[in-house]
Formats: sequence, structure tokens, C-alpha cells
Amino acid sequence: MKAIIPFLITISIVVPSRAADPPSRVQTGWVTKGEIWAGQKALLAVELYAPGYFDGAAVFDLPKIPHALVLPPVGSPVLDSKVIDGVNYTVQRHELEVFAYTAGKTEVPAFKVRFAIKRQALDHDSVTQEVATQPLTLETKAVPGVKLGEWVITSADLKVEETWKPEPGKNEKTGAAFVRTLVWTASDVPGMAFPPFKEDPIAGLGIYPADPLVEDKSDRGDLLGQRTDTVTYVCKAGGIVTIPARHLRWWDPVAEEMKRVDFPARVIDVIAPPVPQPTMGEKFRRWMKEDWKVLALGLAGAVLLAWGVRKWGRRVWSWFLPTRLAELNPAEER
Repeated sequence: MKAIIPFLITISIVVPSRAADPPSRVQTGWVTKGEIWAGQKALLAVELYAPGYFDGAAVFDLPKIPHALVLPPVGSPVLDSKVIDGVNYTVQRHELEVFAYTAGKTEVPAFKVRFAIKRQALDHDSVTQEVATQPLTLETKAVPGVKLGEWVITSADLKVEETWKPEPGKNEKTGAAFVRTLVWTASDVPGMAFPPFKEDPIAGLGIYPADPLVEDKSDRGDLLGQRTDTVTYVCKAGGIVTIPARHLRWWDPVAEEMKRVDFPARVIDVIAPPVPQPTMGEKFRRWMKEDWKVLALGLAGAVLLAWGVRKWGRRVWSWFLPTRLAELNPAEER
């Protein structure tokens, strides 16, 4: 009988490895060309290249730059497709708004952008991508009359509406409250770029600012910035109180003219409240607190005087009585 020796045949199937997946790309550049005034809007284009299909919205890690603002894109990106080195890319074009509020060169550092893609349209899972933009430099012109490093607002149509409810005036009472509202609007200026409205302490007034309300609107790249500031003033004491005047300068790039908004001073005449009369209980407590020492000293003086009179009074009194002398010729000797 022949032994049957089992054997194992191993078949190795070698699948050629697929070339590495092409990376995502990013390209940045300035859309705004020519001279830009300090505080004027500049558009920065960020193009994202996905080797496949985008899945969801992109997230921008925007940098914080001293004396400048970089705002995230608003609305939907512009879509396109390109072939680079034989690779098909889906392209998203985003436009970011950059404001440099001081003249000179402003460095915009590289920042990261995260987004998800699918290599194939029918893929179930997406792949997270992260790219870094190229650093750029924005150069702005100095506004005439503005010192180097000074913050300036640049807009062709800045408006400020100031209202008081109620209007402060004369014969006001302590505890009266006045609400001051400022509504700022300007094209191509974000609401957060308006200068903060801060009041210095004023004697006799309580000042309570509310958080500003920013309500920017954007329509096809046209930005209308709006911010509302609200401050409540409360009369704390009687007398005449003055809320000082203020003003804001801003640059009109169309007219190339420095303009000004004035906020007039407000005078509040507060009636001093009548001084309340103390009650009997308050008078007694005040007497116990302030006058008991005087009373104690008076009693001590009276006791000491009585003791002195008792001990030394007769002797002192005798000094003022007439003294009877002895007779020179008594009657018995006659």
C-alpha cells in the first residue's frame, strides 16, 4: 500500500501596490490690486484642491494679527475643476476679507485649513485633509493726519445714530436711569472694527455698558458692517453732572478726506434728596455712642465737687465770717 503524503500547495497572489494617493493642495493670493489705504478692505483668495470630491465645509484656523483683522469667508465657495500632473482636482475658491488698520506692511502668516474629501464619489467614508496657506504681505498707505500705528476706520459712508431714552435734563431724581444707544453702520467695515465705546468714571453717575451687538451683512462680496453699543447711566447723587463730549475721525477713501462724527456733551441736573430726620431710637443710639463720655465726665465732676464741699466747705466758709475778739475790760473786773 502506497502511503499518500499530503502536501500543501500555497498560491501567492501579488497585487501590485497602488501608487500613493495624491495630496490635497492650496493656493493663496491677493484679489485686491493697487494701492490700499490703512483700514480699507483687501480680499484674499484661498483655493483648495481636493484629489476627489469635497465632503462638507472647510474650517479655517485664522491667525490673530496685531492691528489687523482676518475674517472668514461668507457664503458658498466658487467651484471648479482642474487637472494637475494628470490628477483630477475639485477646486473650492474662498475669499477672505483682511483689514490692516495701521499703515505700512502687515504680515499675514500661514494658517491651516481643514476639510474632508472622498476619493471616489461613491465612497462611504471621507478622508480628513489639512493644508497650510502661503504667508503673504499686505502693504497699506498712510492716511493723512493719522500718526503711524494709530487706528483708523476707512469707509465711504460711515454713519452713527445716537439716541437717549429718556433725554437727560433738569430736575432729575437720584436713581433715574438714562439709556444711550449708538448704532454704527459702514460699508466694507466689519462691526467688530468700530472703536470700543468706553466711558471714563464720572462722579455722581453709575455707568453700565452692555455687550456690543454685531450684525454684519454680506451680499456677493459687499460687506455692510453694523454694531450697536448700549450704555446705561444711573444718577447716584445730587448735583450737576456732565457727560463729556466725544468725537470720532474716519477716512473717506473716495473723497480722500478726513471726516468727523461729534457726540455732544450732556448735562444732568440731579436734585439732592432731603436729609431724613433721625428717629428717637436713632437719637438715643447716637447719644449712647457720642455723648455718654461727656455725661460721665459731668457726673464725675459733680461727685468730686460734692465731696470737696463736704470736706472743706465749712473751713472755707469760716474765712468769710466775722471774728469776735476778747473784751479788754471784762465786767467781773470792774
